[in-house]
Amino acid sequence: MMRWLVVLLLMMSLTGCNEDEKLVRVDYRLSEMRTGDDGIITDEDQVKSIGAQLERVNWENAKVEMARKEDLTLTLFYLYDPNMPERLEEYKIWFHDDRVSEIVDSNEHKYGKHSREDAEKLLDAVK
Repeated sequence: MMRWLVVLLLMMSLTGCNEDEKLVRVDYRLSEMRTGDDGIITDEDQVKSIGAQLERVNWENAKVEMARKEDLTLTLFYLYDPNMPERLEEYKIWFHDDRVSEIVDSNEHKYGKHSREDAEKLLDAVK
């Protein structure tokens, strides 16, 4: 019985480590083809919304090259420990005429798509 209790406590402590990760900031850069300014998003609600939208992507492991330059680049800043530097994740996003978006995770070499509704929510969160 004591062994199971130790295993349970160990598993709970390991899953708690993942909760230390916190998305604290999002930088965005629009391509030259789009109008608008580049910027930094620190508003907690906006940052959470962008993170939630990227979690909804169904990722595939693939190296992808697109025919044109991306419309939007997002850099997400994750903070694990206040005494350590932030971890960065970069996403390149292409929007198409039908408002569907394609997303490439540059760090992990993953590719995914967003539906029209999710693409619009992501674009609204960045604005």
